[in-house]
Amino acid sequence: MARRPGEEGTFSLGPRERRILGWIVAIVLVIGIAIVVGLLGGNGDGTPVDPADSVAPSAAAAGSIAFGTAIDPATGEVDADARTDRFTSADLFAYSVRPPGAVPATVYVEVERIGGGATEVVQPATPEGEQDVPAGRPAIAFSVPAANLLEVFGPGEYRMCIFDDPAMAPLAEGTFTLVAEVAPASTAPSGSP
Repeated sequence: MARRPGEEGTFSLGPRERRILGWIVAIVLVIGIAIVVGLLGGNGDGTPVDPADSVAPSAAAAGSIAFGTAIDPATGEVDADARTDRFTSADLFAYSVRPPGAVPATVYVEVERIGGGATEVVQPATPEGEQDVPAGRPAIAFSVPAANLLEVFGPGEYRMCIFDDPAMAPLAEGTFTLVAEVAPASTAPSGSP
């Protein structure tokens, strides 16, 4: 018996069936990829993608600034027993950070008010905020009377960022609070003639 060409036991699809099958395969692939991404997480470690990570990915890697009222001469960093992040005018304001690499010769310090007043940069990371780090120091460390900062910045909550290049991500950042002095209450008895 004679058979038509293409009928030797093979399965063939017409153009319309091939197009429909192609769309079905594409949809299955997209769903499969979505499931894999959903299971692994956006970062590949199960944690969701944080939109802030795309703004400054290296800022998350910045070190922490240690704040306190004294610098330990042996370590060149803020003394562990003097650590605090709240300062009054009577305090010495000290800060330090050990950078991940070599200590740069010059750093730029930016200070931004984040609470207790208008949110603004009160000291930009420009030549005005530039500080020379003496050669041979094991860490970036400086101190200044807190009264000077209260006079210039005023009381409030602040974020400090230290840069070796103001156009790059910060080497370190940290927050501190400058507290206004409260006048002591009068000890005179009230209502006495």
